[in-house]
Amino acid sequence: MRLWPAASAKLTEKGWRTLIKPYIFTTLAIGTSVTAGDLMCQYLERHKTTAQKDKGSDNASRLEWWNSQRTLIMCTSAVLVSTPYSFTLARTVERLFPGKQGIQIAKKMLTNTLMGPVGISLAFTSIGLLKGQSFEEIKLKIVHHMPQTFLLGNCYWPFVSFINFRYIPLNYRPFLGTFAGMFWNIYVSTIANKDNDVEDDKKEENTKIGKHEQLSVPLQMSGTGAMTVAIQHAWNMLDKSGKDENKYRKE
Repeated sequence: MRLWPAASAKLTEKGWRTLIKPYIFTTLAIGTSVTAGDLMCQYLERHKTTAQKDKGSDNASRLEWWNSQRTLIMCTSAVLVSTPYSFTLARTVERLFPGKQGIQIAKKMLTNTLMGPVGISLAFTSIGLLKGQSFEEIKLKIVHHMPQTFLLGNCYWPFVSFINFRYIPLNYRPFLGTFAGMFWNIYVSTIANKDNDVEDDKKEENTKIGKHEQLSVPLQMSGTGAMTVAIQHAWNMLDKSGKDENKYRKE
């Protein structure tokens, strides 16, 4: 019995050591993926960024279009938040549904899909907090962009997940995820760094109110006109019916 605690501690230590290398791989993979995706995103947005800097925005980056602080925020969020979440989720899913059979792969893909909103919310929240946004702004961003991001993710990631679960060993799956994630993170970086959600919300609300006011009068007019025509038509039919009845009586 005295040997059991020592043996248990040894096994636990060995188990933790076996997780260190995969966790480092996952951290490097996700960090590289997010950083590369943000760089590509900023490059695609370089014309807008250059125009904003011409108005007086300061940036110490050597590249005119590159916002190094934005990239640092994205990378920090990926390393401190996305990596632990993705690593834990991948290990848990593999433990719950081991094997490469079709039904097991389907269960893994379904689990990842159902957990998608959690990962998206964590990413938006951590990036927003690192940028100094309030919880109200973060909540508004999640409400605005969660459905679209979740839908696009379900059109993209299941294919990647199938290849990962079917052909790639567990410890090396982050590398394929890195390549696929670079393109996905172009979109995530665009949405996460969009700062005018409140203005968009107000514009959308004002647009809806304006359209309602513009349509209300024509609809009322068209409704009144249609009612007038219907009453006139009914009156003519009654008048014609009365004339026909009088004519029949005379005959």
